[in-house]
Amino acid sequence: MIPPAFRDPVHDSQSAFRRLLKALSRPGTPVSLTGPAQPPAPMGGPLAAIALTLADADCPIWLDPALSTEPVRRYLHFHTNAPQIADPKAAAIALIGDAGRLPGLNEFHPGEAAYPDRSTTLILQLPALTGGPSVRLSGPGIETTASLAPRGLPGWFWQAWHENAARYPLGVDIFLTDDRIVIGLPRSTKVEAP
Repeated sequence: MIPPAFRDPVHDSQSAFRRLLKALSRPGTPVSLTGPAQPPAPMGGPLAAIALTLADADCPIWLDPALSTEPVRRYLHFHTNAPQIADPKAAAIALIGDAGRLPGLNEFHPGEAAYPDRSTTLILQLPALTGGPSVRLSGPGIETTASLAPRGLPGWFWQAWHENAARYPLGVDIFLTDDRIVIGLPRSTKVEAP
């Protein structure tokens, strides 16, 4: 049996979309995001909410090995009808359940000069959005600087993010989630160690 998605699909997906826009427009700011009550493990509620909100039949999804399970695949197919693909460069959305084993950011599509919006959006599910190495964020949507210390990212992540931001307007955008919060990292956000 496939678990249900949103209790009120129209209202809940609109609310989730507004929260995702808020997270991207205010990088580094935690935004609460309630997801479906029982998404298939190991998918957490916020990760499921983002997938259900952004994915549709015209939005190819790539799943990392942690999420590439039969229950997750069936759930996403049933609720979004999004094609699930094997090539991360061809994905509009990449769902990452084990961020510690995240492929390099250059494995995903950075967009094209004429169409930078065709880049891959990554959604990384982390053990926690606090308690990791601290970094300072700056850029559009941040008044001065913002601090962020997510736990569970690979050691190379922030250097790769620095390179991603240097490619602007190309590059990937990322949402970081735990079991109740989402934080947006648009490609225009710069990072440095404090």
